[in-house]
Amino acid sequence: MSDICPDSGAIPCEEALERMYEFLDGELSNDSAEEVRVHLERCKKCYPYFNFERVFLDHVRSLRLPPETTERLEARIRKALDDT
Repeated sequence: MSDICPDSGAIPCEEALERMYEFLDGELSNDSAEEVRVHLERCKKCYPYFNFERVFLDHVRSLRLPPETTERLEARIRKALDDT
C-alpha cells in the first residue's frame, strides 16, 4: 500500500498508516495531522484500518480507571510494600 491513492491527499497510504497512532493520540504537528486527516477521509483503503483503531482505542480509554482510583490503588500498593 505504498502508492498514493487517487484524491487521498499528498501522502502515501503507508505513511498515513505509520502516523495513524500519533494522529489518534494528538501527537502530530498541525500540518502533519492535517495531511493524515485528509488522507484518511479520502482513502477507501486506509479508512477501515483507521476506523477500527479509533474505535478500539476509544473502548480501551473508556475502561481506564478514574485518576482518584489509581491514586488510591497506588497508595495501597505502596503501603503493602512498606509493610513487608
